[in-house]
Amino acid sequence: MNKEIGIYIHIPFCKSRCYYCDFFSSVNKEELIEAYIDALCKELIQNAEIFSEYNIKTIYFGGGTPSYIDSKYIAKIMDIINLFSNNISEITIEINPGTVDIEKLKCYKKLNINRLSIGLQTIYDDTLKSIGRVHTYNDFLATLDLAKKLEFNNISIDLIYPLPNINYSKFVKQIDEITKLKDKYDIKHISVYNLELHENTKLDFLIKEGFLTLCDEDEEYKMKEYMEEKLTESNFLKYEISNFAISGFESQHNLNYWRQGEYIGIGAGASSFFAGSRYTNTNDIEKYIYNINNNISTICDKQDLDKLDLMKEFVILSLRLVKGMDKDKFLKKFNVNINKIFKNEIEKLKKDKLIIEDSNSIFLTKRGMEVANIVWQEFVQ
Repeated sequence: MNKEIGIYIHIPFCKSRCYYCDFFSSVNKEELIEAYIDALCKELIQNAEIFSEYNIKTIYFGGGTPSYIDSKYIAKIMDIINLFSNNISEITIEINPGTVDIEKLKCYKKLNINRLSIGLQTIYDDTLKSIGRVHTYNDFLATLDLAKKLEFNNISIDLIYPLPNINYSKFVKQIDEITKLKDKYDIKHISVYNLELHENTKLDFLIKEGFLTLCDEDEEYKMKEYMEEKLTESNFLKYEISNFAISGFESQHNLNYWRQGEYIGIGAGASSFFAGSRYTNTNDIEKYIYNINNNISTICDKQDLDKLDLMKEFVILSLRLVKGMDKDKFLKKFNVNINKIFKNEIEKLKKDKLIIEDSNSIFLTKRGMEVANIVWQEFVQ
């Protein structure tokens, strides 16, 4: 039986750039969209040999804003992928409210896209405006109405916290509001990301200069506690540090990442993990198009991992999951007991009460989840 693989498709175009965004995306480059999609399709074909030897399990359209471009381009990409496989269990597309209409969603449905990941971030319009989002909460609700009309039954929502102008009581109201929408709109998954202030982003500037303020750490902790309690009460089970899902609706594409599964990233700035190597395409759109059209490698960074590198990475990725790392899977994958390789690290983290080890697995404690970067650090030295 062929091994499984995921495909990530990067659509780097956006209507505007969010003030917190540190991902590779571009605005005001609409004239490049058609040439970019043509190049992206050529890159898919260049990987035909790999795809023919693997079962393509998941497709993920990320960005940027995939829903910003005309749906005919998404269709063109799927036409190429369907040459390799037309039995893909999970196909996700990221969409932003205000960038989709009924015709786009009809096209996605026809293409067998069966999972929508909607970037809400917050229900408060003043905060949405302050972080550079171009939609309103009503736009989000309108998008949900369209998705329901077309019977999309696997919807994921992205939230970010803490955000400007949102205190604990407003955050509680937000989480309560979102959980009330669950049954009406088939919301099966919620990602709640902790805000990271990246240097040289507009939001970092606005906060450092005092134009916007965030709550303090104590209030942020209270938000996290309430959120986890309320989502669990609403049957959204935490399965990864930032992700909650109704049982059976965990993101299969992302689980493949966290289980150190192989995937191919297609498009400018897209990353891959294949045959023990991690590599990333150039994030210069014009250069990407030129290189693809002239059969020049688009890879700008590549790291070949040795066995110890792979072991360290396997532990770090697995520990992101609430279930943690399966010790038998480590043994089967690397033909060695994990305690022979990382005995000192494991004992130290157990002593610090950051991990728990039982006969089958190693997983983060509640405190370990809160300071996960400290845990990772033990395995990257």
